[in-house]
Amino acid sequence: MKMMFDYGCGDCGWLGESLLTLPAPATIPCVDCGRPSRRRYTTAGLKRSAEGLAAIAPAGGSIACRDNPDVPGLCHVAPKARRAMIARHRGDDHTLSRELARQTAEFESRGPVPLQDVIDVH
Repeated sequence: MKMMFDYGCGDCGWLGESLLTLPAPATIPCVDCGRPSRRRYTTAGLKRSAEGLAAIAPAGGSIACRDNPDVPGLCHVAPKARRAMIARHRGDDHTLSRELARQTAEFESRGPVPLQDVIDVH
């Protein structure tokens, strides 16, 4: 599976997107100067650094989006959906198939999951 990822070069200032297979590397060669450009994590209208994510995390423990900053959008998915999202992003087929089997069994026994159990709104 391929997805678009944002990268930026600290040497020449290039900012851009690259279509890459999962998991996306932390650095790629800059298209302008060839030096390493680092992966950027952005959302429309909102930028958060690692410090910003740590600031919104519960003081007494960790949360999945803080512990897995490489998984885009994880902070906006409810906890029950996060295991599959992390496994899919990292290309962990074994964990993904187990999680999808668990979700299928839960669906077959209980029916559709309520929307509030899938989408997390802060």
